[in-house]
Formats: sequence, C-alpha cells, structure tokens
Amino acid sequence: MAPAIASGNPAPRRTNTGNEGGAPDGEERSYVFNQVVLRNRLTALVVDGDRFCRTLEHGLLHAYGVETQTVDNGSAAVELIASGEKFNLIVIDMLLPLLNGLETTRQIRAMGVRCKILGITACSYERERQAFLAAGVDEFIEKPLTPDILVPILRELDGQ
Repeated sequence: MAPAIASGNPAPRRTNTGNEGGAPDGEERSYVFNQVVLRNRLTALVVDGDRFCRTLEHGLLHAYGVETQTVDNGSAAVELIASGEKFNLIVIDMLLPLLNGLETTRQIRAMGVRCKILGITACSYERERQAFLAAGVDEFIEKPLTPDILVPILRELDGQ
C-alpha cells in the first residue's frame, strides 16, 4: 500500500570504480528501507513554521499513506482543530510564529484532543524536552523526523 522510503541509516558498499563519481574513499552509500503497510486510514497535522521542514515532514507522512494537512503557525493549528478537524497524529514544532508550540499544545489539549502529539525541535536540551512534555506532547524528538522514528509511531496508531 504505502511505498517504502529511505531510512537514515546508510550502509557503506564497496565499488569497483575507485573514486569515479563515488564518495572520496571509494565507498557508495546504500539505504535500508523501512516498510509499513497501513491497514487503517490515518490522518496527521503538521505544524511547523519552517517551510522546508514542513514540506519534509508532510512528504514523509504522505509517503507512508498518511493523509496530511499542514499549517505554518500555532494559531492556525488551534483554529483548524476548533473547527472540528480530527487527527490521529499531530507533529508540532516548538518554535512557531504567532503562538509557540508549547502554548499551541496546551490549547489543543484543553479542547479535549487526545490524539498522539509528537513534539519536535532543533533544540534538544533537557529543559526544552521537559517543557514540551509538561505542555502535553506524548513524545519529544529532535529534528529531523526520520522513518526510524515515524514508522513505529504509525504502526502503533494503526494497531499493529
């Protein structure tokens, strides 16, 4: 159903061509693929103020067959959920314009939303992790969102 995409774990592979077009040390990189076939329809909301990160996160979820919506700020996320939209997963960045990720998470939880919320940030300090968890995220990860992190979450949400 969902296509496999490259994991972040490259494994070196020797080539016979030496340094011609390959890595400087004569090695090429190949990738191990994580596969997941979803049995149920899953939906996700990506909340990230950085267009590149938002596109990457959306693309990763979409590649696994997850119906994904994106917004670029916390206020838009709160408005979307207040309008009645439901999601199985919300991926939310800590640093957002208009309403930061911590306050956005608090407001979403205050509306009674109980879906899985994955807090992501480029800052991996313990105080940020604790603050995000206290705000109501279920898991905290450092960017980037990778298949190694995402696949187990999707399997859990899919009941596998």
